[in-house]
Amino acid sequence: MRRRPAAVLLVTLFIACGPEVEVERPGTYKPAPTELRVLLQETDGLLVVSCPSGAVIRDADDKGLYTVPAGYDLVFGRNEHGVLSINGEWQRVGLVQVKPRNEEEGPPRLVVKGSPYRGRVVIRSTGAGTLQAINSIEVEEYLRGVLPKETYASWPAEALKSQAVVSRSYALARMSDATDAPFHLRADTSSQVYGGYFAEDPRTDAAVAATAGEVLAYGGRIVTTFFSSCCGGHTAAIDDIWPGVERRPFFSGVECGWCEASTSYAWEYALNIDRLAHALAAAGYATESPTGLRLQTNTRTGRVRTVVFTLASGRELALPGDELRRLLGYGELK
Repeated sequence: MRRRPAAVLLVTLFIACGPEVEVERPGTYKPAPTELRVLLQETDGLLVVSCPSGAVIRDADDKGLYTVPAGYDLVFGRNEHGVLSINGEWQRVGLVQVKPRNEEEGPPRLVVKGSPYRGRVVIRSTGAGTLQAINSIEVEEYLRGVLPKETYASWPAEALKSQAVVSRSYALARMSDATDAPFHLRADTSSQVYGGYFAEDPRTDAAVAATAGEVLAYGGRIVTTFFSSCCGGHTAAIDDIWPGVERRPFFSGVECGWCEASTSYAWEYALNIDRLAHALAAAGYATESPTGLRLQTNTRTGRVRTVVFTLASGRELALPGDELRRLLGYGELK
C-alpha cells in the first residue's frame, strides 16, 4: 500500500496494545527477542529455494544435515505423512532450516519466488498438507525490506522515520502476540508488505538506522500500530473494525483531511451474487443464496460495522464488515 507523507504522521493516533513486549526506556524496546518469522510462501505443491551463495541445511534442533554449493536450487516436497523431501530425497523430518553461506559480494541471502532475502529460511510441512517458506530475520533488517514497500523512498526523511517507528512497533507487537506460532507476520498487506533484499533503498535504510529501537508504547507496552493507505476522511475507531476490542484513548479515530487525493478515497465495487454465495458457503456461513442485504454503520464515521444478509429461506445472516472483507479479499473490497 502507498500513502502520502502527511498521512504517516496520523497513523500514530490509531494504535492497539501488544501485551508482551516490554519497553526498556521511553520509546525503545528491550533488545531480546528481536528475530521475526515472516511467511513468504505457502503452497500445496513443490517449493523452491535458490542458494546463490550456498547454504547449510539443518534440522529443527540445529543439527547439520548437509551443505549446499553456491548457485544450487533446493526443491522441497512432502508426502501424505508430512515428511519433507529435498531434491527427491526423503529427510525423515517435517521441518528444516536453510542457512546461507557467505559470498564475496553482498550479504548472504536466499531466494524464494524470485526474491532474495536476508536471514535464514525455514521450510515447514503443515498439518493442512502444505509447505511453508518462513524467513527468520532480525527486526532491523526486516524493516529495510518493509519501508520501501509501505512508503515512497522519495518522501521527506522525517516521514520515513515516522513510518519506521510505526512498522517496527507493529512487527514487535505482533511477535509478542504469537510468540510460539510458526510465523509472526505475512509478507503481504494482511500484515506489512515485505519485499526483502531487492526492495531496500539507501534512503529508507537511513530512516531505519536513525530510529533504531524506537517504538510507540502505552502503559509500558509496545502497541500494535495499525495503519492503512487511506482513511476516507476519518481514521477508524477500533470497535468499528473489530467489535469487542477495548477502546482506549487512541482507539477513537480522528478526522483527516489528507486523503482526498487518494484513488481509495471514493470508490464503487460491484459484487457478483454467485461469487458472494460461494464465499459464504465456503466459509461455512450459509448454503443458501442471499437475496438482499442491509448495512449497520457507525453514524460518526460512516464505516460499516455489520452486513445483514437476507437469505432465500427468509432468515437473516449478520457478518462483521471486516469478516466480509476477509471472505471476498482484503485487496478487493476496500
